[in-house]
Amino acid sequence: MKRFLIFGLAIAAIAQVSSCKKWKYDESSAPKTNAIVESTFAEMANMSDQAYKGGTFVYGIGKPIIKYGKYESNDVYEKADCNVIITLDTVGSQDTLTIDWGTNNCTCDDGKQRRGKLIVSYNGSYYAQGTIIKYTPVNYYVNDNKVEGFMTVENMGPNSSGQPYYDVNVNGVVTLSTGEIATYISHQVRTFTNGYNTQLWIWDDEYDITGTATAQVVNGDGYDANITDALHVKVGCPYITKGKLEITPTGKSTRKIDYGQGTCDGTFTIEINGHTYTINV
Repeated sequence: MKRFLIFGLAIAAIAQVSSCKKWKYDESSAPKTNAIVESTFAEMANMSDQAYKGGTFVYGIGKPIIKYGKYESNDVYEKADCNVIITLDTVGSQDTLTIDWGTNNCTCDDGKQRRGKLIVSYNGSYYAQGTIIKYTPVNYYVNDNKVEGFMTVENMGPNSSGQPYYDVNVNGVVTLSTGEIATYISHQVRTFTNGYNTQLWIWDDEYDITGTATAQVVNGDGYDANITDALHVKVGCPYITKGKLEITPTGKSTRKIDYGQGTCDGTFTIEINGHTYTINV
């Protein structure tokens, strides 16, 4: 299990700047809605990676209580408000990791409130060809937004250049606290372009991401998204550094985003109806 970044990085940036700057185009709620949906699924992989290593230093406050499948005793574990329970079950052909925040909101170290469970099942190492990792939320809420559905990550092995690549699918429904219901489907291919030979060191990891996404939103704007030139992300950089993405809200103009040629500076351009805006985040 490894750290993942997806469309949410792109959409979140657009949502942020569009909320504080007046634009010469038809505004849409799609960027903000999708930022919530994408980031919610993206962080699942980050949380499971932390939990597998014995903690949730970003996503949970307090000391985690850890159970190990068949080695679990009959003791009753008392759970403090923000002490997650991490259960690792290694019995059978497929291992299962469960992260439990409880039934009350827990304000986590990243500032978000969570409750419910995240169940992660996997049949091998993240680095092994053929490994499939499935993320399933159960009565899971983030900032009172209910998250349903699943995300799968499959290691497809090396490409023709010897780089591992992953098939990533999200089929989810997020019911926002504001009333919108977003049904979201995305398919991506993530190619491990650097760092795959240093498994114990994540800070040199880099990925190219291609793919598409679509969303139908009740009480809000749906949209289609398409990566037209692979998005390049680095674990050590909080921004997309390269690539192009197009987002088309239902019934509105296409937004064309260009992230440049590799500099980690938070600068990108948006073209809408012939107008180009340079954004610094």
